[in-house]
Amino acid sequence: MPTTRLLLASLLIATPMLYAQQAQTRQAQPSSAEVKAAPAPIAAHSSKPAHPAFEPLQLTITFRKTRNGKTITQRTYTIAASSQQADPQIRDDARYPVKKESTDTASPTEYFNFNNDVDIHNIREARDTVSLTLCISTDNYGVGVEESSKRTLANTELSSHRYTVSPTVHMGKLTTVYSLEDGVTNVRVEVLLLVEPLNEK
Repeated sequence: MPTTRLLLASLLIATPMLYAQQAQTRQAQPSSAEVKAAPAPIAAHSSKPAHPAFEPLQLTITFRKTRNGKTITQRTYTIAASSQQADPQIRDDARYPVKKESTDTASPTEYFNFNNDVDIHNIREARDTVSLTLCISTDNYGVGVEESSKRTLANTELSSHRYTVSPTVHMGKLTTVYSLEDGVTNVRVEVLLLVEPLNEK
């Protein structure tokens, strides 16, 4: 019995000391929060580079019709455009009087429509080149400008064209983007395009 009491007393004395030693050990060891590396700070969302200011362009479109190398008709249109703006359009509609005969003054005058319509889409700039799409519709006559006073049904040729071209041209270089030649009449229809920076004008 005395031995049991002595053993119990020793345990009672040693228990607080053991708890104190464990507490010191826990304090000496780094906490799990301290062991883990601090999470890397969330990288700030890199702001998207500001879109470069669009470069306004000047488009010069020329419709030319020649026969045996001689110009029959030619019309040139100039329009401002940009890849950041609405698709530009050209609408040129006119009516021209035509007589049955050059000396016929009694019969009523007939009229032929002259139309050039161009829709410009998908303008893209890449360094010194520009790509775009031209949707073209033309209805015109074949009599020469110098013969306009003599325009009659006999010497007036009507032609209609509907086509789409998607060229890539060098900035500042006049380029033929469409050409059609009739081997029977020796008539050539051409569309020429010149693209230039508008700021340099």
